[in-house]
Amino acid sequence: MTIFHGIAIGAHIIFAVAMIAIVLLQTGKGAGLSGVFGAGGAASESFFGGRGPGTFLTKLTTAAAIMFMVTSLVLAKLSSMPRGGHSVMGDKKAKTSETTPAKPKPKPKTEPESKTPTE
Repeated sequence: MTIFHGIAIGAHIIFAVAMIAIVLLQTGKGAGLSGVFGAGGAASESFFGGRGPGTFLTKLTTAAAIMFMVTSLVLAKLSSMPRGGHSVMGDKKAKTSETTPAKPKPKPKTEPESKTPTE
């Protein structure tokens, strides 16, 4: 694992925890979508309810979500790249090839092959 891979994992965990904390700090939006279906009259002027301008926490949530997605893409790219280390399976293949017995030679054919006419 490279140093950059470790930094990306650390940042990914930090953004995940920060996003969870920021979302839990936000207050509810009231009626929201339920107002459209008749559960409340406060949201009748818009489809998803009146939100007004975005607060600091909603902008912070958006930034944390974007950074979380960026680190997800970076980690996906890093995991698909070949690494400089050696493979454990490569060592296993080398050990098994040393201990495998030689294949027996095929038996010579004693009967001559007869050719049959094909129609």
